[in-house]
Amino acid sequence: MKTMSTQSDFYQALIFDLDGTLLNTLADIAESVNRTLAEYHLPVHALDAYCYFIGNGWKMLVTRALPETHRSEQLIAECVARSRKVYRDNWNRQTRLYEGIPDLLDKLTERKLPLAVLSNKPHDFMLRCVDWYLNKWKFKALMGQSDKFPLKPDPASALEVAEQIGLPPSAFLFIGDSAVDIQTAEAAGMHSVGVTWGFRGPQELKEAGCRTLVDDPLGILSLL
Repeated sequence: MKTMSTQSDFYQALIFDLDGTLLNTLADIAESVNRTLAEYHLPVHALDAYCYFIGNGWKMLVTRALPETHRSEQLIAECVARSRKVYRDNWNRQTRLYEGIPDLLDKLTERKLPLAVLSNKPHDFMLRCVDWYLNKWKFKALMGQSDKFPLKPDPASALEVAEQIGLPPSAFLFIGDSAVDIQTAEAAGMHSVGVTWGFRGPQELKEAGCRTLVDDPLGILSLL
């Protein structure tokens, strides 16, 4: 674990990103978009490419996957709708919890610390994933992409989570795997924790101004 700046004496709650942080969802998302691209006779992508397509909502995911010459609003909308339908039918084929996450959530639950999930994944898909893979643990707030708040890195949704839990932003660790998560945390006045096991890797997290990097889920406990 590497801490880039002085941390508060204690933190009382944790907000987790979902994709690339708690769950490895890459293969199921990639398959859904690739199947859609193939139906439109467009080039598909290698799995690793989706590490950089994911993170800014489903519309941006599809836009990045489409060839630059085929990014009309109409085609984007069609592919968003189709890929969401494919994903709805195949969202839990290969998705899995990252190693060490169950142990971390068990220990956080033992400490009675409030937990939340804040994701740019469409809210309905986020709820499905949490209900299926994370139902053993209680989360005080669950928030995915909706019309209520702008996507991360806008801090509005993170601040709403803090309001729901009833603690000031400075009391939160915000944990994620991408620059979007780090920027959200910093904009909301929360301590940003970047995880190196996710989709993007440590260099992006450092460049985004991440305060703490962790290589193992249990490393988060040392911040509490």
